[in-house]
Amino acid sequence: MATAQISILLFMAVGVLSIYDSFRLPHALRPVHYELRILTHLNGPDQLRFEGQVQIDLRVLEQTSNITLHAKNLTIDQTQITLKSRTGNNCINRTEFDEEKEFFILQTCEWLQHDEQYELFIPFEGALNGNESGYYWSSFSDAQTNVTSYLAVTQFSPTFARFAFPCFDEPHLKATFNITLGYHKNYIGQSNTPISKCEEHAKLDNYVWCQHEPLFRTSTYLVAYAVHNLTSADIQSSDTDYNVTFASWMQPEVLEDSHFLANLAPRVLSYLEKLFKFSFPLRKVDQLAVPTHKFSAMENWGLVTYKQSKFTHNDNEELLESKQHKATTVGHEYAHQWFGNLVTMSWWNDLWLKEGPSTYFAYLTLDALMPDWSSAECYIADDLGMFFRQDATSTSIAISRDVDDAASTLKQFSEYVYKKGSLTLRMLHKLLGDDVFFAAIRSYVQRHAYSSVTQSDLWQAMQQAVDANSSIAQLGVAPVMDSWTKQAGYPLVSVMRDYATGSVSVNQMRFLLPGDVQAESANCWWIPLTFVVQREPNFAATQAQFWLDCRNSGNRNLTLLAKPSTREWIMLNPQVSTIYRVNYDAHNWRLIIETLNSTAHVGDIHVLNRAQLMDDIMALAWLNVQSYELAFSMLEYLPHEPHVVPWKRILDVLGKHGDLLRDEQTPLFRRFMQQLVAPLYKSCPALGATRTTSSTKMQEVSLCRLAYAQACRYGVENCISEALRLDRESVDANYRDIVYCASIERGDEQQFRLVRQAFQNATNEAVLESLATGLGCSRNFTLLQPFLDYLLRETDMTRNNCYMQVVASALQRKQVAQQTANHILQHAATLK
Repeated sequence: MATAQISILLFMAVGVLSIYDSFRLPHALRPVHYELRILTHLNGPDQLRFEGQVQIDLRVLEQTSNITLHAKNLTIDQTQITLKSRTGNNCINRTEFDEEKEFFILQTCEWLQHDEQYELFIPFEGALNGNESGYYWSSFSDAQTNVTSYLAVTQFSPTFARFAFPCFDEPHLKATFNITLGYHKNYIGQSNTPISKCEEHAKLDNYVWCQHEPLFRTSTYLVAYAVHNLTSADIQSSDTDYNVTFASWMQPEVLEDSHFLANLAPRVLSYLEKLFKFSFPLRKVDQLAVPTHKFSAMENWGLVTYKQSKFTHNDNEELLESKQHKATTVGHEYAHQWFGNLVTMSWWNDLWLKEGPSTYFAYLTLDALMPDWSSAECYIADDLGMFFRQDATSTSIAISRDVDDAASTLKQFSEYVYKKGSLTLRMLHKLLGDDVFFAAIRSYVQRHAYSSVTQSDLWQAMQQAVDANSSIAQLGVAPVMDSWTKQAGYPLVSVMRDYATGSVSVNQMRFLLPGDVQAESANCWWIPLTFVVQREPNFAATQAQFWLDCRNSGNRNLTLLAKPSTREWIMLNPQVSTIYRVNYDAHNWRLIIETLNSTAHVGDIHVLNRAQLMDDIMALAWLNVQSYELAFSMLEYLPHEPHVVPWKRILDVLGKHGDLLRDEQTPLFRRFMQQLVAPLYKSCPALGATRTTSSTKMQEVSLCRLAYAQACRYGVENCISEALRLDRESVDANYRDIVYCASIERGDEQQFRLVRQAFQNATNEAVLESLATGLGCSRNFTLLQPFLDYLLRETDMTRNNCYMQVVASALQRKQVAQQTANHILQHAATLK
């Protein structure tokens, strides 16, 4: 016997199985197919459980005597496990759970032979959990009878399938599935695919087994099933290649509020199918609005699940902006059908490969289907503001980074990864243009359908499209894009003009906030340089004219294609298509400011650039690179600004500056903000008149929401007194949260108690969230703390979840921010 085999047998003999030190599964086995049977019991609060069995067809890639897969919080009877191949039965010597790695490890009696296929059978059982992960329970009460109904639904992303059945729970390990669900006849069972047949349960009265059609190769995190007694809205059809039908399920009392989003989904799927030119491969989609859900929604093949409040909308009670956000969520989930479901990242380090495109294409979809909303421009502006703020510290992280265990995988699901991923894909779109970009996207989807990828596969598809198009200068996509995805932070590009010759010199360095220290290994980015000249302000031309790269230490002297006069500004980065800040020499800044202050020409500069110019110059003033005198002279143009995007960005930037001021500086800053905001406030109807005069246009509503919120925050004219005298019904739904906040922040204890009582009497989730946000505006933690404690004790999950709305609001107020942070830390275990 070989020495290695002797060592292995001796090692087994001492009873140690878990010798594998990685959180990734070994590479010896690959799942080919799952036969999964799940029997669900929903017999009251003490009988919420399931039992099942799974048969996994395995292919052996490397000879092994060890089967390692994932399982967590499952009870497994080792004596019932079987393993067999075409040549006969094998057996299991011993099993072990590795709790840290969430592995279930089986030691086989005989070696599993290379390239052989085996059938592994494992029975299991478990409790439906209450933490919205794996296979979990949720509930709702009938408004008329007060009877509680329970339902069971899966949430397997990112690493929770292992809570529901033993499996190879890594995204690249795709396999086919046959799923059979057992449940009481009073319930409805659903999975990724339609039911093919049902039969009576052999032992349990009034139970059935229903087998579903086979599911093509997919990752475990996209497998889904549910057992419930929800009500279906009308079946919707879609204009897709396979005429996909949509059924939307929810509790009866919210059925009337589901029409907009239920009807939007088929249109979204049809639009995206035509955009990507790849047929959606299923015949049906069930949309499940679950009372409680870990995320806003989950994109499972054929069974898309939503947190109920994200799938219903009441125009009389909720914000128009909320309707837009929910529509964007629908767009995001259906973009995932191609980016994530069809083409899946090999590992969670490249999570941005599914979340970035799904975020970006959701914006484009909403622009196409709801053009009056101008969603893409507004969302991109918000994402840029968030990115430039969050990624300006030495502790920021790259969007493509190593993750290993389940905890670090879950942390990848951050707003930062979604938004920077979207901005990165947008950068490629603007750099390559529509034709080349979409040719690459379609090729990428076609080539990698039903398989898994790394970001290099996306770069390869882009490179081939670039090489096939003679109108684009030669470009190495991989080194350019890796510089944006594999390192944190972003650059500041400095532009110095030689006004005599018309040439410019440019250089780059990482932008960091004051007090942050640049790391020794200096960052460097491949930066496309596109200049706009004042006499030809073509902000639609976003393809690179030059490159600032790392081969010459990031410095370059350039002769512009169109020589500007000494009285003309130049501007880099039209539409802020690439994520970097820009600094100009003082004269060029003043030329830009002149145009901004010209009512006739302010629109010559793209709205995204107007927002970014103010953001950049305030950041540069904070760093003492430019003067605050210059920065504030730019803000003088704002009374002429008609668009919400620049207003929103600069007021956010100024608000954060104001939070850092010492107490004696606060009154001066407050007076400055009053003068800045007053014209905007006056341009909107009086708060008390919004019920009858409020606009229904997204841009106008957003601008007035901003005006009212900022005017009340800084005490402009009668904003506070208006808010204090108004009752809920006299204000348009789009502005009620602002009235609540202002009345709580500036009101007395009685005002707080009145709003708290309104919260305890409310039943609509949107109203609850609005009231909770308002209560979080209190400057008195003595009033706030009992309310926070009450929310944490509340057994009704809708009210309990409002804790996050309250603390998010309170953390923005320095009078209570520290005490609120302490409250969160003290109750961290409860909040998990």
